Amino acid sequence: MNAPLSLVRHGTLALIETDNPPVNALAHHVRTALIDAVTEAGRSDADAIIIACKGRTFFSGADISELDHPVRTPGLLELEEACRLAPQPVIAVMHGSVLGGGMVVAYCADYRIAAPGTIFGMPEVKLGLLATFGGTQFLPRLVGMTAALDLLIGANPIDLAAAQAMGFVDAIGNLDSAMTMSRPLQKRPVRFMQLEPTQIALTQIDRFATGLDADWAAPHATLDAARIGVVQGLEAGLAREAELFERLRASRQSRILRRHFFADRALHKIGLAKETVLQLRATGGERQQLRVLGEALIDQDILSSAELVDAAIVRALGWPAWKADVMLD
Repeated sequence: MNAPLSLVRHGTLALIETDNPPVNALAHHVRTALIDAVTEAGRSDADAIIIACKGRTFFSGADISELDHPVRTPGLLELEEACRLAPQPVIAVMHGSVLGGGMVVAYCADYRIAAPGTIFGMPEVKLGLLATFGGTQFLPRLVGMTAALDLLIGANPIDLAAAQAMGFVDAIGNLDSAMTMSRPLQKRPVRFMQLEPTQIALTQIDRFATGLDADWAAPHATLDAARIGVVQGLEAGLAREAELFERLRASRQSRILRRHFFADRALHKIGLAKETVLQLRATGGERQQLRVLGEALIDQDILSSAELVDAAIVRALGWPAWKADVMLD
């Protein structure tokens, strides 16, 4: 396979392992190889298929650089199909940080096992996106609408205990323990799980809508897709989710947030001087004053780029990250 991925037999088990450092990002070639491997394993006489990762973590999201362009097929809905059509149960064995696309891989599987210390999250709204590939549709079927929206709208990581309590994780263990399980497992594709009663689900969606900033597009899109899935069914929900994802991906707000993601990490490494914070606060948040000051900070080599200036403004003034566009042309 032309990817950092292997498919090997261990007795009656088919083991698929990915090794794509540093965080096993689900880049296009990795997605393609993973889908091909599950399909190939499904044609074998293995009793079960295990998906795992080498290195420090399970899949920890997408390759963010791919977000500059429309999603290339195959995406992870094709993985959901491959896992569903495989006659054997598919088991995701997780460790490290299971984020974004890693969560998708996990709910495409029939069972989920996680090592102690594993954390889980759906951070897409922080990039101005909604969780595509069934995040707004399959996740509520697996853990319920409230828990799903906590992950999708809150966008904060949860620990293993919380993930197990909501029903996302079936057992605590590692690859070795997964490979020695003796009890037979049955198929249980997430696509065929039932949503909670319609009115209960809609009430939860409405509750999450209360108090959301009207100008932050991604959470509202998430609730829109979830609502369509409840009212019109799974296929309509998936179609709406894909439509909204592409609209958000191409939006200025998502571009700002993706730019801020990298700039904020860089600013965290170099630090922000107290004097600079005070200078930024002294502008009172007036955007033209901030721009003039930002240009001066760049000229004086205090901050090296417009991206870093915008990250500093957001941090100093406590603005939401989607307002990190003062210096953006």
